[in-house]
Amino acid sequence: MPKDTPMTARQVGALLVPESINLNVQAQDKNAALHEIAARLSGNAAVPDFEAFFSEILARETIGTTAMGHGVAVPHARTDRCRDIVIVAGRSGNGVDYATPDGLPVQLIFLIGTPRQQVTEYLRIVGTLARVLAKSRVRKQLLDATDAASFIQAISTADE
Repeated sequence: MPKDTPMTARQVGALLVPESINLNVQAQDKNAALHEIAARLSGNAAVPDFEAFFSEILARETIGTTAMGHGVAVPHARTDRCRDIVIVAGRSGNGVDYATPDGLPVQLIFLIGTPRQQVTEYLRIVGTLARVLAKSRVRKQLLDATDAASFIQAISTADE
């Protein structure tokens, strides 16, 4: 696929697996919620040093918020701590205090890690998620999803 070709929602959905989805995030503090979601990567071969990876996610948050508005955040890092692209997602019924520009708590968090050298793939994934999560219909489907499979399906079919 040419570098400037947008990634499809189906391609992003293919990067998600049911074990990477937490539909019941309990933490209401941003860093605690990020850790609760990222913990799905602990023991993952693509992230051999989970704590070092998570430190880089937090460091990226200090540069500027990854909240996109409408109750969505996409924390991300390009890092040597990833051997492959990883995405984990979390949903909070009560919302997470994320100090968002619109003042709303965050209910949907997609945490992305990519190897430092995969710049194009990183930008395409973040851009595709930003595009599909801007759709109120998709956000509603994600908030209403009853299980990880239907959550992934909502992302995968967002372009349809």
